[in-house]
Amino acid sequence: MRHANRVLAALLSLALIAAGVLLIIEVIADRISHRPAVVDWHPAYDWAKRTTWNAGSVRVACAVLILLGLALLIAELKPARASRLAADPAQAGAAGIDTAYTRRGLAAAIRSAVTGVDGVRAASVKVKRRKIRVAATAAAQGKAVARSLRDPIQAAARQRLTALTLHREPSVAVRVTPRSR
Repeated sequence: MRHANRVLAALLSLALIAAGVLLIIEVIADRISHRPAVVDWHPAYDWAKRTTWNAGSVRVACAVLILLGLALLIAELKPARASRLAADPAQAGAAGIDTAYTRRGLAAAIRSAVTGVDGVRAASVKVKRRKIRVAATAAAQGKAVARSLRDPIQAAARQRLTALTLHREPSVAVRVTPRSR
């Protein structure tokens, strides 16, 4: 959500700046020549003068704005994705110190353990809060070889996770594909 927030904030600020500059231009043009410079706003002004707050169009516009505001509020109240996975400081010999691994660092550690398994050509690792997905490519062609590598890869990933002493160890899902030609 961080990137979406930045884009929305940039668009909103650009829209507000453009509206402010347009308002300044229109006020100056109306005071000087009594004519609109860029936007013919007199019909909208006349409509606003004769429309009451109880009009259907005003109510619909208010309802749409309220729903849009509630949607943005709910999106912001959603907890942010944890970027670090907590380690158990007591097992690491650092009691009382906040210790954690970043997702990227944990993925790199698991990847290095998996690629160290004999017969693994490459691996990609995705780390979520409760699950780690390992996609490995076997060095040999053949599904039987790929199936036989699944357990050693799982064991290597588990062993590395145990060595890292995470507070809560995520589950590990392994997918091995044979090398393509």
